[in-house]
Amino acid sequence: MQTREIMGGKEKNLNPMDYLVTDLLEEILLGLPLKSVFRFKTVSKQWRSILESRRFVDMRLKKVQKKLKILAVGEGQTKSGFEGDEEIEMIYLHCDDATEPSLTFDGLVCIPKPGWINVLNPSTRQLRRFPCSPDHPVSPFCLNRQLRAWPYLTFFPGNWAMGFGRDKVNGCYKVVRMCFDPVEECEVLDLETGEWRKLIPPGPPFHDMDVGRKSACVNGSIYWLKLLWDFKLLALNLHTLEFRNVSVPHKWFSLDTQIMNLEDRLAIAKTKGGPEWELEILSLMDSEEELWSKTYSITLASIIIGLPWEHSWFTVVTVSKLGNLVLYDKHKRLFKYNTKTNEICCLSSNISVISLCLENLAPLRSDSGHHPDDYKIRISSCGLCLKHPEAGISTVAVDR
Repeated sequence: MQTREIMGGKEKNLNPMDYLVTDLLEEILLGLPLKSVFRFKTVSKQWRSILESRRFVDMRLKKVQKKLKILAVGEGQTKSGFEGDEEIEMIYLHCDDATEPSLTFDGLVCIPKPGWINVLNPSTRQLRRFPCSPDHPVSPFCLNRQLRAWPYLTFFPGNWAMGFGRDKVNGCYKVVRMCFDPVEECEVLDLETGEWRKLIPPGPPFHDMDVGRKSACVNGSIYWLKLLWDFKLLALNLHTLEFRNVSVPHKWFSLDTQIMNLEDRLAIAKTKGGPEWELEILSLMDSEEELWSKTYSITLASIIIGLPWEHSWFTVVTVSKLGNLVLYDKHKRLFKYNTKTNEICCLSSNISVISLCLENLAPLRSDSGHHPDDYKIRISSCGLCLKHPEAGISTVAVDR
């Protein structure tokens, strides 16, 4: 049956099958491999519109992957997985700046450079560079902090406190920069428009921000660790652009405390030294009531390297579909912890983990609003090789 709609004095026939066909087409396209999705963009304008719509991108992002994928820096001979392990697949990123400090969210990689913010989407083979304000001179105090830094600390160019995440209301990805020494400055970049917006810095004491630790984005807000005076987390809502403080039990703050997004919850983790040698993880169960609960306590004694008094730290990457934790340490070792048997298995003894790798089809749009291929693309036997001559990242490759 056809229905009629009056538009501008003219009748237009509407076929209900058009909507049904679109829904069925989405379901079919959701199940296709990534290479096929890109190939089908050239079939028609309708297909391209569907594949590049925010609705389809979000559905594809939420689609459960057959294997847990981890993004790592390729070193020497690489392989697509681990022998004897059916849960995890490695995606290797070959890039001149892959070892530089970076932030990741939803499979996108943000690599801050002096004067630029580079954002890479390995899934769509796109790289965008966004100019940013000049870096301030780093004060001697900040330089001394870097000299005394623990090996897991991450200092970005200009000693900015960085954040990267997604506005849960409009779906836009945003980059946040905060500087507190020698001047207080805060700004946010919208990747959709490519525009920076100045923000009023959070209230004092602002200089207690620990810029050496990575931030975490959870449920539309970015969180940073605050030390020294109040031992709290600073949160920025990416939609309202309002700051707030989040309380954390004081005993959970130490030199190796880390914050992360774990199973879509805000979590903090710390590694206890000898004789306990434990990794403890505290998760925020209720953000409004600020209720925290210890969710994991992992014994590390069997995998510690070095003398008993030496410092060790472990970073949690993600939780697998079977409930196993994937983590790595300062010795470039990747582990999987079985929560049922309390056993830790070493998956690799030489790997530089970047983050959990998600398949994200979100386009990185150009200033004109379009999203042309930003790479010179070449397919070779070693994987996907990409080049962007002006982005500071001269060569990128993804091995699958």
